Amino acid sequence: MDNCAVMSRTHVMYALASDLRVAGGSVFSIQNSSWSAPSTEYGKGACVFKDVAVVGGSVLQIVSSTFRLGFAMLVTSTLTVTGGSWLVHRDNAFRSAYVVYVVNENGAAFFDRSVWSILYNNFTHGSYSLTIVGMTSSWALPSDSRPIIYGVCNEAKGSIVTDYGVGLNIGAPVTVLDCG
Repeated sequence: MDNCAVMSRTHVMYALASDLRVAGGSVFSIQNSSWSAPSTEYGKGACVFKDVAVVGGSVLQIVSSTFRLGFAMLVTSTLTVTGGSWLVHRDNAFRSAYVVYVVNENGAAFFDRSVWSILYNNFTHGSYSLTIVGMTSSWALPSDSRPIIYGVCNEAKGSIVTDYGVGLNIGAPVTVLDCG
């Protein structure tokens, strides 16, 4: 999705009974877009899928976009990134309680040297809550999941993020790199 301007009360993509699967070295990209879906309801996301999987050296990227949302940009039961794949959030403005809301407690997993790259984003509250600003919901990683997460020059509530557990609610170690 390139250069999309979307206005909706609740959802942009809604497929609660379906999965989003990026596989076979392919790329799914939302870029240069502006979304407005300011729902104030719990659990309502701009994108809703049963499960999200990025596998086999593939990339799911959200790049150079603005999101004015309520509860979350993405709501899913599980998020699995495996096989050397990448989840990328770069150069975005998120106005939302959560960017990725994983419903299942142990539902986020990164395997096989897969990477989550969080670079140059700005996070502020959305219409759902005036206080909640998080990259993720509270999640505990499965014991066999070893995510590689990089954070560079992200800002939350007007301050540079240095502790991603506190600043953006990420429940795994994040390698923080210099902004320079």
